[in-house]
Amino acid sequence: MRRPRSGSHLVRRGQIYHYRRVVPADVRAVFGVSEVTKSLDTANEIEAKRLEKVLDVQFEEKLQAARDSRDPDKIAVNVAKATQLEIVLAGDSYRGVPEHLSDDEWLDVAGRAQQHLVPRLTFAAEISQALAPLTCNQIDELRPAMLSVIRQWVGRATGTPVVIADSTQTLDWAYERWLRKRAGRRANESVDRARSHLDAFKRHSKLVLLADVRRSHVLAWRDSLIDAGKLSTNSINQRIQLVGAIFRVGWADAEMPEQNLRDLTLPTDDEQSRVAWTRDEILTALRALSLGSWSAWLFLIGLTTGVRIGEPTAARVGWWNPRTSMIEVDDPRFTKAHKKHVIPVIDCLRALLERLIEGRDRDQYLFADAPRPANQRIPISHETSKWFGRFFDRQKIDRVFHELRHT
Repeated sequence: MRRPRSGSHLVRRGQIYHYRRVVPADVRAVFGVSEVTKSLDTANEIEAKRLEKVLDVQFEEKLQAARDSRDPDKIAVNVAKATQLEIVLAGDSYRGVPEHLSDDEWLDVAGRAQQHLVPRLTFAAEISQALAPLTCNQIDELRPAMLSVIRQWVGRATGTPVVIADSTQTLDWAYERWLRKRAGRRANESVDRARSHLDAFKRHSKLVLLADVRRSHVLAWRDSLIDAGKLSTNSINQRIQLVGAIFRVGWADAEMPEQNLRDLTLPTDDEQSRVAWTRDEILTALRALSLGSWSAWLFLIGLTTGVRIGEPTAARVGWWNPRTSMIEVDDPRFTKAHKKHVIPVIDCLRALLERLIEGRDRDQYLFADAPRPANQRIPISHETSKWFGRFFDRQKIDRVFHELRHT
């Protein structure tokens, strides 16, 4: 048998490779042997080296566990975890103490375990005394909230995630209220994105209860996203807006005072660079658009109302209200803030619009020839926006449809 090379623990016996590790002297009593050997059942050196790496990882884990089993502080923590608060600090209570410890080591562990357990027992006694006046039903009512608070503060102290599974008014409860507010009317993509952003806020803030959320927490989260330098301004704003919407619904349903989350979004380069259309640009576009076409209608409505392009694209014949001269956007899926909007039609266009819809079914699109995506997960304005972008390029107009809102 040859000695292993430096940094290698492979030994070849005949045609078969074996794995060999010498157990350090300080933990030999725990292992019970001075060295560990294992047949790898292979004569292939490449395969043996691969298996060696796997066994090295396993050996190091066992080695660390063996050293931890002789560390009085770690033993004391394990004993504290295994000992229920109601158990008296007696000798037979110290479950999990390794049998190979000497009497002096055992006494040292017992003393350190008491340092962990006594404060917990004292705290439990104080809680028990405070709960003494309550009935069984009252305690059952308070339990979720009290456990939520304790778990929250333990999570803050240890820097670990906290999971609350009860119905207390937590951040997760606010998310459920947000979902319920427009049940079935939120896109799956928005729901998943909101859940992801809320989880990110929870990890950053270490908050659990909705009542603890302050503007400063959202501001600190926003600043951390900026400092990370991984997200665009629009992406950061989306996170702030979605999480803020969840909080506002929760605060309203819980009858809590609403925190001021205004002015937390960042100005975007797109907003700063938008420019109003000039008179010549407007006339150039109008001359090139076909009279009475869907594109001419959308351009005139955008010019005279400043509406976003998705709303008239999604409009149905039945949305026109001749009594108010408004196109009433009843479906909040097609509005920016998911609220009902109205689009006023100016007097000189009213008669033309009524002629356009005369005799048509209420469920038909108002501007039926406008292109729309077949995939409902894509915004309804996607195709019309691209059409106008190509049209403006052909007319050498350096503007976008949305800038009609700034005109």
